[in-house]
Amino acid sequence: MMRTLLVLAALLPLVAHADPKKVAIASFGPHPSLSDVMNGFKAGMAARGFVDGKDVVYSYTDAHFDPSLIPQVLASTEAGAPDLIFTVTTPMTQASVKLIHNQAIPIVFAPVTDPVAAGLVPDWGHGSARYVGASPMQSTPAVLAFAAKLLGPIHSFGMLYNPGDANDLVSKALAEQAAKEGNIEFRAVGVDTVADIPQRTTVLKGVDFIYAIPSNLIMPALPAVASSADRMGVPLISSSDPAVRDGTALAAFSVSWNRVGEQAGLLAAQILNGAKPADLPNYKPSPSDHAPLISGKRLKAMGKTLPAALADCACVIE
Repeated sequence: MMRTLLVLAALLPLVAHADPKKVAIASFGPHPSLSDVMNGFKAGMAARGFVDGKDVVYSYTDAHFDPSLIPQVLASTEAGAPDLIFTVTTPMTQASVKLIHNQAIPIVFAPVTDPVAAGLVPDWGHGSARYVGASPMQSTPAVLAFAAKLLGPIHSFGMLYNPGDANDLVSKALAEQAAKEGNIEFRAVGVDTVADIPQRTTVLKGVDFIYAIPSNLIMPALPAVASSADRMGVPLISSSDPAVRDGTALAAFSVSWNRVGEQAGLLAAQILNGAKPADLPNYKPSPSDHAPLISGKRLKAMGKTLPAALADCACVIE
């Protein structure tokens, strides 16, 4: 009997300390908003018991926002034989459909604005056989309502978008719909490269504000957008907080990128615990998931004060 107990005692540590899961993160490029997504992902995993360095180990690769490097990134990611892949951004996720050949590896994505339109999942309520994830889809009507509180009546607004990015096309369509419903003039200007931004932004001269959508092309080049907007005297409202925190944009009314990543992390944890992607719903933000942030410095530079409608928002930073 004593010998049996000793054998069991020797086995217990082996059971308690199983090998950690391997999660590979493949991102389109380094950016503060995408860092928030990845930090949120790890927090969501940790909340479900997957502690970094103990229960899970992460690897990271990105393409430096160069589409030609995506195949190399994904080949390297798959070669590491991960238990799960977290693809960050729509271009990386869509490319993984054809470039990740091992169909047994589940893939969780974020931030993909409309995964249904992107052909990744059949509907919002279900993942596909190996894909499920989290969207940062902004509510354009909510953005317009916030802009009206901050700037006064809104008669027009504009945006830059990449015609070759599925996310951007979804954002453009949502803005068009919101503008039509609100009887507001809307200008959308296509941008193919960062070098186009200074010239293309001039088309938006005279609008009440420019809305910076969560675009993989526009966001990394937001300082160039802000510079052009400043020269025209047009306020810039962003879809992410970092642009306000670093003084690039006047304000943001956005879904927390950290929360988007956290929701993806919760999905990943369920999959690593045995759930199937097809049985899980994709995360889609609700209006209550949006929050304002305003640059007090930028507000003063415009010669404005915080409107009474936002006096209690506790959302102004200097």
